[in-house]
Amino acid sequence: MRSLKVRITLLVGISLLLLLAAQAVGLRIIPGALVQDYVVTRLEHDADTLYGRLVDGTEPVELFSRTVGLIYETPLSGHYFRIMTGDTVLRSRSLWDTDLTLEPVPPGEQRISRAPGPAGQSLLIYSRGYRVQGEPVTIAVAEDLSAMESTVARLERSLLTVMLLGVGLVLLIQYLIVQRALRPVDAAVQACRRLEAGGAAPMQVQAPREIEPLVEAVNRLIRHHGLRLERTRRALGNVSHALKTPLAVMSQITDELAERGDRAAADALRAQLQAIRNTVERELHRARLAGRDHPGAGFDARAELEPLVDALRRLYGERVSIALDIEGEPAAVDSEDMLELFGNLLDNACKWARSRVRVRVRQGVGVEAEIEDDGPGVEEDKLARLGQPGMRLDESTPGHGLGLSIVHDVVSQYGGEIRYGRSTELHGLRVQVRIPG
Repeated sequence: MRSLKVRITLLVGISLLLLLAAQAVGLRIIPGALVQDYVVTRLEHDADTLYGRLVDGTEPVELFSRTVGLIYETPLSGHYFRIMTGDTVLRSRSLWDTDLTLEPVPPGEQRISRAPGPAGQSLLIYSRGYRVQGEPVTIAVAEDLSAMESTVARLERSLLTVMLLGVGLVLLIQYLIVQRALRPVDAAVQACRRLEAGGAAPMQVQAPREIEPLVEAVNRLIRHHGLRLERTRRALGNVSHALKTPLAVMSQITDELAERGDRAAADALRAQLQAIRNTVERELHRARLAGRDHPGAGFDARAELEPLVDALRRLYGERVSIALDIEGEPAAVDSEDMLELFGNLLDNACKWARSRVRVRVRQGVGVEAEIEDDGPGVEEDKLARLGQPGMRLDESTPGHGLGLSIVHDVVSQYGGEIRYGRSTELHGLRVQVRIPG
């Protein structure tokens, strides 16, 4: 669970649910306690009234039900009393042919209990011990709470429903607030994704104070990498330009040696000069590579390869037909690196092809490419040697053997892979390249 939005939403949701659970417990306890206190007060009053009639002694006990209330006369009314004195038990007429099983209560004490009543009623019973003319008397008064409990249950359900709706509304409002509060963070994330896709410009976002240092650090890193790569490429250009004059002078000296008749020395020196040129050119190409550690400008195969293919068509004329098939969106790899890679692969394919070259490119998360030609191909035992510096399989073809070596350097710089084989359709060399995103 790494999402900040999810964390905040879950924490608030759990807090609200705990609060709701506490309120639900309160709803189960408080209304029931209030109802019981109210009913007990009324039952206590009726018990005291019955006790008063017993003490007065002027009224027959059979008429007590009428004195306390006619509801005690109505059968199964839900209001009952029971008077126990010695072996004598007096029951309210409302009990009809049923009875309440109760234990005597010592004088001066009271007891509140729950028990099932007639017709499945749920009774709250208030029992109290008295002393009348020196004899212990227990008066128990009961009331059916079924209707009240049903009403309380409906109230609880209604309140819980309202509370759940309230929690849902609060969660929704909280989510919208978090969305709005983290909008600058989303903008920073989108800026980072644009950077990953090849946008080398610093992030321009109004970030919260907490992540401003992160945005500033990323922007400094972008500027630092850009300046370093630019300085490196400029310095390499200067080195290349500076080496041209000494190498030209040495070539002239070599020609003079040959004119003087010292051809062996001239050939040896010429070979060494060519080796120096090859080494310098290869290292210059290697140093120019940006690699995956530098964001650079993203690579769009459609925009970059079509002009390259047009240039190769003009260079090789009608002798070679180049078919280009590109799918996907621009990839987060350096454009100059990819042009270096495809330029060497396509030039090599056109150089060896009889009439056809086919290029397939799939871009998006990285780049995958397949280049095939209808040339003579490469023998199986020599495929593993392709890409070695200075390796040329045919000395009659112009070149210094650096093209595929540079391709290998680019692929290695990105941690990709390259495979050589024979094309099943064109029967020439097939090169498959994968550059991870």
